[in-house]
Amino acid sequence: HTISVQCRPTCPDTLVHIALRSYVASSRKRAAGLPLVVSAPLTATPEECIVLGVPPVAEAVPRNFFGKAFEQAAEKTNSRIDMDYFDSSVIRMKTEDRPKFFDALTALLS
Repeated sequence: HTISVQCRPTCPDTLVHIALRSYVASSRKRAAGLPLVVSAPLTATPEECIVLGVPPVAEAVPRNFFGKAFEQAAEKTNSRIDMDYFDSSVIRMKTEDRPKFFDALTALLS
């Protein structure tokens, strides 16, 4: 029996937050000011993946800028995304669109 990540995006979201905090704690201070974007395949549909954005740890009040950045990157690259999660920093997209989407996202966030 397989549980789809699509149904429970809070599990990978929690894991990504913990991973970012651990990395920041064990590395240079510069890492605290950097966001983290992670992608993982969906088990139910291998042609789709989930993308999660985590704001920098250094922010006293983390701002969620990923929803808008994800929209802009998708629009710029004609990537097919679904923003049907409560949290706009979590999206579902076609795996084949991921490389061009990440290139555009990197350009936007630089």
